[in-house]
Amino acid sequence: MSNGRLRRFPGRAIFAMILLSACARGERGASGAIAVPAGGPDAILVRLPRAGGTARAYRWGAETVLWSSNASVPRVDRVLAFDEDQGAVAYVDHRGVPGRLDLRLGNATAAGTAALASMVSTDGWSIFGLTAKREVSRVTPSGTWTFRPARVPDALLPVADGSVVLLSDDGQRMQLRRVHPPEPMVTDSASLPHATLVVRTDLGDRIYFVGDSGLTGVRVRDLARVATVSLAGPAADAVSTPSGDRIFVALRGRKSIAVVNRFSGRVERTIALGAEATALRMDPDGRYALAREADGDSVAIVAVGTSRVVGTVRSAWRSDLPLVGPDGRIALAQDNDVVLVDAETRVEQARFLAGASDLWALIRWNGFRPRGAGLDQPVRFAADTFSTPTGEPRDSALAARASSLPPASAATLMHPPSTTTPPADARVSSSVSKRAFTLSFAALLSEERAKVMAASIAVDGRPVRVVPSVRDGTPVYRIVYGPFDSREDAERAGRRSGLPFWVYEGAP
Repeated sequence: MSNGRLRRFPGRAIFAMILLSACARGERGASGAIAVPAGGPDAILVRLPRAGGTARAYRWGAETVLWSSNASVPRVDRVLAFDEDQGAVAYVDHRGVPGRLDLRLGNATAAGTAALASMVSTDGWSIFGLTAKREVSRVTPSGTWTFRPARVPDALLPVADGSVVLLSDDGQRMQLRRVHPPEPMVTDSASLPHATLVVRTDLGDRIYFVGDSGLTGVRVRDLARVATVSLAGPAADAVSTPSGDRIFVALRGRKSIAVVNRFSGRVERTIALGAEATALRMDPDGRYALAREADGDSVAIVAVGTSRVVGTVRSAWRSDLPLVGPDGRIALAQDNDVVLVDAETRVEQARFLAGASDLWALIRWNGFRPRGAGLDQPVRFAADTFSTPTGEPRDSALAARASSLPPASAATLMHPPSTTTPPADARVSSSVSKRAFTLSFAALLSEERAKVMAASIAVDGRPVRVVPSVRDGTPVYRIVYGPFDSREDAERAGRRSGLPFWVYEGAP
């Protein structure tokens, strides 16, 4: 998610961390609109207040607020990544301390107790950074891991397998060392000529280094070096397509972009621009590359499939904007507002007033979708090691995860907080009656994450529980509260919590 393109180190190399999203590609029909594959995760724009306050979310392309945080969010300096399983946006606050905005609970909490330098994350769950003691630290909801390297790295590069590559550059050679937490040791290492740019492919199988000698690739699995591709001159920036099959390189002093073919190992073509490009950004779906032109605030839009410039738009170039959505529209920072325009026609489609003062992140998530009616019905597990002798029904967490529901309007996406005061006699039964009802807040496949989420939830000041079960041979951990004598009692308690919930018949 992070779109921070260049990170400077005094007297050292400039590292560009390219963290891209999924690789699906839309196709244009006769109408010119890009068809978005059905059934996939929803595209959501998250708006974080740079000055602190209420965070908001919008369904991509709509100006209506879909979701607002229950509590105030601190001042946010940078967005790191999104944790789809946890439903949390990882960020860096104004103090340099990592934090997480929980979209399920609607609150923001600090992920650590101290500021970290050079923070990066690819999944929102693991946040890597350097401590004040120059140790490498990994912060997760389940704990913090630290490692003291023999040499302090200039940058950190997380890898999809959970490891992290430490990058160091003394101006002559670049040293790569891989560490796989929680093991406190270097498992792989490599040495390369000095580089000014680092590019990671979305598939995570290659890391490319751009320097005076050209573009050099390294295999992620063993840090083995692959062939070097010569370039016509020094590079200002470089990005990879999501598949990693092509690398776009903006050359300094030239009004062009060189396109390197990974398989042939050479520059396959050159794309002419109207001005020199100083920075590049890739569409997460691989359809467009955006080039920041040196002249003013112009951004060139390059069609990746045809390698042609389809037009230019006006936008400030920031760590979060411009960005390309799944339907081919581009979010731009224009004056005080954030504007969505069509990439091909440049026609304005939506406008968020005063949006330029905030930070924006595009996530793919189904967490705001409505529940299917069947999820509120009891489901019997075929094999449940925690089943009661009477065979009381259990809810199905896997059904909730696997259901593919059509997009719905913002008004139906979540339970709205209750606007009336619940009856004073609403209470939880101290024993299970003939018919019992349970309040459920979430169902996760990770016990650690379930416990972390449960610790932040309370109903009428009382803690909730994590109940393990098994569904089709897969362990599932449900966050529940109850039992209640009636469905009405359970629903009233759920509304008092102010959180998304559902009720099922049966004891926890």
